[in-house]
Amino acid sequence: MEAGEDSDRQDYCPALPEIKAIIIGSKAEYKCSAADTILGAKDFKVGSEIVKSEMKQSTVQNRPVSLVMTPGWWKSFTLAESAKYLKMEIVHSLKLCPDPHAFLLVINLHKSFTKMHLNSVLEHMEILGEQIWSHTIVLLMYVNTEQRDADSKQLIQKAGKELDILIQMCENRVHVFNYTDSKGINVQRLFHEIERLVAEHEGRCFKTDSNLFEDVEEKRRMVKKQAEEREVQVKRKMQTLKESLTEKRWDFPELRIVLMGANTAEKTSVMNIILKIKQEVNKRSAHHKSVLREGEFDKRKVILIDTPGWWPYAYVKETSESVKQEIKSCVTMCPPGPHAVLLVLQSGVAFTEAQKRSVKEHMELLGRNVWTYCIVVFTRAEWMGTPTIEEHIESEGEALQWLINKCGNRYHVLNYMECDGTQVSELIEKVEMMAKENTDLLTPVEAAMEETDSGWGSDQDMLERGSLTFVPPQMQDYVTKWLENIETVSNYRTLSEMSADISEDVTLNQDH
Repeated sequence: MEAGEDSDRQDYCPALPEIKAIIIGSKAEYKCSAADTILGAKDFKVGSEIVKSEMKQSTVQNRPVSLVMTPGWWKSFTLAESAKYLKMEIVHSLKLCPDPHAFLLVINLHKSFTKMHLNSVLEHMEILGEQIWSHTIVLLMYVNTEQRDADSKQLIQKAGKELDILIQMCENRVHVFNYTDSKGINVQRLFHEIERLVAEHEGRCFKTDSNLFEDVEEKRRMVKKQAEEREVQVKRKMQTLKESLTEKRWDFPELRIVLMGANTAEKTSVMNIILKIKQEVNKRSAHHKSVLREGEFDKRKVILIDTPGWWPYAYVKETSESVKQEIKSCVTMCPPGPHAVLLVLQSGVAFTEAQKRSVKEHMELLGRNVWTYCIVVFTRAEWMGTPTIEEHIESEGEALQWLINKCGNRYHVLNYMECDGTQVSELIEKVEMMAKENTDLLTPVEAAMEETDSGWGSDQDMLERGSLTFVPPQMQDYVTKWLENIETVSNYRTLSEMSADISEDVTLNQDH
């Protein structure tokens, strides 16, 4: 079937008294634009899309329409790399829209659609079961006004064979949707395509596994409860410290802080935010030498040392000797020693057992007591994927919870979109409280950490690293590919770049 021709078909499709659909897809796929065009309003905002499933209702073409927007996954991520809370929210969308008539899988025709993207779609969609494909319509979005009347087949062929495979999985249900078309014809045709899908199933709507649904809902309730308990515990600890540590702030005429993290973490961005340094455009943050920067925050000297990163899944033995030496020497770069180590992680992405081991080994290059001086800093809170950072911690499970507990339940989150200085003030306060509690400084390690691990980990560990078959001399190709595909997530130098790459529909909604 050629997309866009469904309204001209003569087969009998009973009109539905209402339309119920769930919009699904990766980030930056015009999902918000699709929803707003269908509803004839600008109701959906990208921020809420990322955090939770959300339903909007309206009357369109004289009948009620209910649309649920699900949070998106990073386009190149495997299911294992996506945060667990995201997966729960996709299932939770069925609570907002029970028995949907269709899933609208939004694909951006302006972007390439590769085998990696196809695999990502397959894995994330099948969270709801393999039967989802018989209830899915591929909604191809484009905004080129010059192609408004472009032939649908040509657009699909140009997109590549992987998109054709996806369309075939959906039994050739595809609709090309130029959301700049304000005549409503596209929406009418889309509704007719949904009616045909329901007719093919003899009026039956999508049904999910009730056990899956109940298990996920119970998990969401448990995560929320545990997150609230953790938040209360942290606030109580901070209040107790403030009451017991009465020294004045001038006891620290300067604060010396080391930044640690994988080479996909945004250490340099954290340093720039703290020191109010204008971020450089189109310059990668990866570096092989420790970088020392000095600045002032709230009339106090702050010294930050940005250390080289490691591959997120690497054993310490796989990291080059030069990088390890740079990490070890950072302690001596700010004599008599740093007050704190900020371990930078990205929020909204999975933290696996393999990453836990990698973090532990690399952090302990600074000594096994490094955790006494450590605060975990989560970046990109605006794309976190959970209502609170505590819910991210609790939903991710044992690996991340182990890390947070290892750091004495010290963590902080930075929202780049709303970074007005308050968040940095709170972070500096946490550093100061920890320094007062420790009473001493992190000092150099006399001997290198023994690297006695002779194996390459369990099968699950290897799966998280990307392959069961690679060996260290051959891992460079995988690492390069992985970094290239995650680069759009981790290497934004300005907010405008982030908006352009991750949330194109924000800009497009403003322009149209």
